[in-house]
Amino acid sequence: MRIGIFTDAYRPLISGVVVSVDSLRTVLQNLGHEVYIITTNSPHIKEEKDPYVIRFKGVPLPFKVFKNYRWILKYKSHLPKIKALNLDIIHIHTEFGLGLLGIYAKQQLNLPLVYTMHTMYVSFFQTNNSLFIKTFRPLMIRYADRIVKRCLINADFVIFPTQKALDFVDKRYQIEIKANKLHYEIVPTGLNLDHFYPQKHSFQDVDNLKNELNLKDYFVCLYVGRVSAEKEINYLIKAFALFNQHHQQSKFLIIGDGPDQQNLKKQVAKLKLTDKVIFLGFIHYDRLGLYYQLGDVFLNASLFETQGLTYIEALSAGLPVLVRYDVCLTGVIQDGQNGLFYHNQQELITKLIHLYNHPNYCQTLSRAALKSVAHFNQAIFGKTILKIFTHLINKNNFKLKNLL
Repeated sequence: MRIGIFTDAYRPLISGVVVSVDSLRTVLQNLGHEVYIITTNSPHIKEEKDPYVIRFKGVPLPFKVFKNYRWILKYKSHLPKIKALNLDIIHIHTEFGLGLLGIYAKQQLNLPLVYTMHTMYVSFFQTNNSLFIKTFRPLMIRYADRIVKRCLINADFVIFPTQKALDFVDKRYQIEIKANKLHYEIVPTGLNLDHFYPQKHSFQDVDNLKNELNLKDYFVCLYVGRVSAEKEINYLIKAFALFNQHHQQSKFLIIGDGPDQQNLKKQVAKLKLTDKVIFLGFIHYDRLGLYYQLGDVFLNASLFETQGLTYIEALSAGLPVLVRYDVCLTGVIQDGQNGLFYHNQQELITKLIHLYNHPNYCQTLSRAALKSVAHFNQAIFGKTILKIFTHLINKNNFKLKNLL
């Protein structure tokens, strides 16, 4: 099978979409299929060396919040290169430039199209308060609605990573769903979690890194993910500031990059916590498992996730997770068993203090966390997606034969 995955986000950018796309690509390749990633050029890559990654030139977006993305133009000019790949199916992981290019290719080449809905853009635009988005919020919400509808109308099959994503679409786009008799399935992203497991990292490697970052003998709170406003890292910093007043032998490590980093650094400086809140920036995915081992507890405050892959990574690293309750975490975190939920800042601080004072309870949560991630299996994920692809390709071939 020859599969074309269309995505605006790909390496070296790190995000949940990139992790999901890479996981799918790996498992499908391991099953013997040819998988092409169709994406945009990157300012960080002069020449793409991977023959299965096709990069089309895109126009930089002049907005800080979208600085790592490119917009594809002139869809027709890219069609010959896509046609030459002789694809059997198109799988879009975005609603914007590459998603629209994927829809154009589907229409011109008579190929089946699968759409994975990763991002609830309306929620993003409603909660992000950057100057650009605040200025154009109603316009951007209308545009996001329009392109999501276009994807739903043109998709032969839609994949939702969680029930939350399905419920969001079902509530907001009922007309499109009913009119097109939408075919869909909830398929959680499966991950290769091997390099997150604690046993994969020697005590010496972890100890050396702790010494290098001056974390030895500190209780370390850890955040991993995109550093952007909708993740509400400022909420975590406020809570940590109050926690640190009573437990000064603690630090907060923030791993990731994004447009909100400078604002957060200003917040930290204002709180006089520059020696306690450490911004490590981007860490390569292959080394990320080691960095998870620096944490004593994983924190998150986002209500924006459709799935939250970093939660699964943290569980597989054996970390106690203390995260704000969100419906997308149903089936991922069992409160009080493999992790803890909080609903407000006071509850976050209270439970953080409890974890600090009860290391044995942390160990209990850690053991349960490691046991709980087995069903996020990459092989099961790949086989489920492959079954969908096979059905659509066979259906499409039958339809084309009847047209001849």
